[in-house]
Amino acid sequence: MTTERHRAPALWLVTAAIAAALVVTIMVGPREAAGVLVLTLAGAAVARVIGRGRRPEGVAVRAAWVDAAVLLVLAAGIAVLSLSPGVSPNQDVSRIAPRAP
Repeated sequence: MTTERHRAPALWLVTAAIAAALVVTIMVGPREAAGVLVLTLAGAAVARVIGRGRRPEGVAVRAAWVDAAVLLVLAAGIAVLSLSPGVSPNQDVSRIAPRAP
């Protein structure tokens, strides 16, 4: 019995970008971390349009144009929300977090 290894490098790249966004949030700020997420989503959309068939694995779910549209809408939404007045570049979230009773 042979087992087939299933690899999805695009999925690992997206996972690494999410981890990088977490580090950027802690080290730099939330607006820059949102930029990392926006670039990741836009890159995944471009990869989905360029990829043929079910490529890249881990990103391809539906038809290529649907996947690309969803990824671009999510990127645009995060970009708009990160530029909203309530998100300051170096906001200290510990001061606005609710305190436990």
